[in-house]
Amino acid sequence: MRRDKKIALFAGTTEGRLLAGWLYEMGIRGFVWAATEYGGELLLQELKDKHWKKNRGGSGQGPDSLRDGTLGFQVGWGRLDRDEMENMLAAQKPSLVIDATHPYAVLVSANIREACRAQGIEMIRCLREASKVEKDGEGPEMMYFSHMEEAVSWLSTVRGNVLVTTGSKELHSFTGLRDYRRRIYARVLPVEDSIRLCRELGLEGQHIIGMQGPFSTEMNLALLKEYNCRYLVTKDGGNAGGFGEKLQAAALAGATAVVILRPEDRGISLEEVKNKVKEWMGCE
Repeated sequence: MRRDKKIALFAGTTEGRLLAGWLYEMGIRGFVWAATEYGGELLLQELKDKHWKKNRGGSGQGPDSLRDGTLGFQVGWGRLDRDEMENMLAAQKPSLVIDATHPYAVLVSANIREACRAQGIEMIRCLREASKVEKDGEGPEMMYFSHMEEAVSWLSTVRGNVLVTTGSKELHSFTGLRDYRRRIYARVLPVEDSIRLCRELGLEGQHIIGMQGPFSTEMNLALLKEYNCRYLVTKDGGNAGGFGEKLQAAALAGATAVVILRPEDRGISLEEVKNKVKEWMGCE
């Protein structure tokens, strides 16, 4: 295995976190980047846990006492535009870039791809498989829309509370709904930025649900029942994102699942990415 090369990993999914841990176990060095501080902390903890398990009993220190520099990977976070990504790649000089950002992070993926092309760096897109849910013959229990704005426009024609499970980034779209402060229950990450954004949009109290997923069918069902929600807004996050559990909960609650369809993208699975990395490293 050639260890003189390093990898840049842009992570924003469960696959990204798992890849970070696997790359560490493989002895590959480089840097891993997340869009948010919360995501960066999760990645750093993943690397610390892997390091602790690998070296247990050696240092006498627990995983939380480890520093970033001991892990072989630098961990950073922040939202980068195309030029900032290119500058970072030019400074870090990775030989391979893995894009493991969210399936709906269209602009981020495009920026990564263009920055890699400008720097002449090979890139692999890790993309989780979409759901197998049938999209033909939509009925009253499931509605599909290409964009969030379309979904909000449709929700404006019906009545009832709405559980929004797509995070805080596009929550502003729902302010177009009449009585949105009363109708919308937003489930977002339990971090300061997400909670603050909810409040800036006028949501308060029980209308802000700060929780870390993915969630079980039972948890989704409990929330739908607790807040008497007739609609659940979700994206197709695949199995890793708990998409199936959301649909099951909506069906059990008699609620309509409002699904934002995936943008078109091409990529390979987590296991295929691992095989590509082994080939790139010259493994047998």
